[in-house]
Amino acid sequence: MKLQSFDLNDIIHEPSDEQLDALMEAVATEARKHAQRAREQLMVRLRAEIRAINLPLQAQA
Repeated sequence: MKLQSFDLNDIIHEPSDEQLDALMEAVATEARKHAQRAREQLMVRLRAEIRAINLPLQAQA
């Protein structure tokens, strides 16, 4: 079902509960995507830092 768009600032034509539920779900979905991308970027940086530390240690051995 396609919900009609709405304006949260329009106090005369308030959105329906279904529209608000859809909005909240869309916001939650985008927040999860953003968090996943942030985790992935942090893991890349962490792995790079670990490799940077391990390389000099391996050379000493």
